[in-house]
Amino acid sequence: MNLYVGCSGWSYKGWKGTFYPVNLENRDWLSYYSKFFKFVEVDSTFYNIPSRFVVKGWKDKTPDNFKFALKFPKVITHEKKLEGVSKYLYPFFYALEPLIDKTLVLLIQLPPYLSIEKGFKPLKNMVKRLDGRYRYALEVRESTWFDKKVYDFLKESNMSLAWSMRDELKTPPIVTSDQIYIRFIGDRSINENDFGKIVKNRDKEVMEYIDNINKIQRSDGTKDHQIMIAFNNHFAGFGPESANTFLKLVNEPELNWKVGLKQEEEHSVFTSNKEQTRISDYTYHKL
Repeated sequence: MNLYVGCSGWSYKGWKGTFYPVNLENRDWLSYYSKFFKFVEVDSTFYNIPSRFVVKGWKDKTPDNFKFALKFPKVITHEKKLEGVSKYLYPFFYALEPLIDKTLVLLIQLPPYLSIEKGFKPLKNMVKRLDGRYRYALEVRESTWFDKKVYDFLKESNMSLAWSMRDELKTPPIVTSDQIYIRFIGDRSINENDFGKIVKNRDKEVMEYIDNINKIQRSDGTKDHQIMIAFNNHFAGFGPESANTFLKLVNEPELNWKVGLKQEEEHSVFTSNKEQTRISDYTYHKL
């Protein structure tokens, strides 16, 4: 099993002091994140097509074996609803080129208001125009897409159906390629101020998907699936801790970022004591 476990994004203020050392600058967060995780899902590409300069920065700040999943821009999926989007596809693929060797998959996330009736034909037309250097996954948020003709099309196109664990709608565990992409999203009931701690116990839901993975591995043991797991803070409250829960449940080593926090705390205490000593010495000599 080729396993990549990570979070949906890395830029969260709520992680300061719980994942990131308090004194760590924002510009260093991705580099620090990549010391513990080998995979991240980029959410920011959904809102805007990034510049190549920014994308190259993501590449340079992470180790050679670090991998990315990146969302399609919403102008393609949500605003244009997959129709007449050629003029946006090229700039998107061009911008991502610095990361091409580090990209596992590009996520085509469809809106909940786009049904199979309105979206399937535009999807098939758009797929013909996709850059063949990348792999793709489709995430749907409307139940009419859970249809055999969609699964067959994805298999023919070597695209995966992203398994989306949302409280409103759960994707059936259908495998359409050698990639399995699971997105633990939950709902929006957890406030951003609470990011950095587990608010909901989601072990049962995580175990359900682990069972699905195990069934697939048993039924098709000859295929080496590439499995990508992305945890959103909204799933349980704290993506890194949710990732550790998953790793523990599959008997994989947990990530120990708390060592870095402890070292920073010890360094702060040492620096503070040293400063106090300096002040005391100054006061003594002055007297």
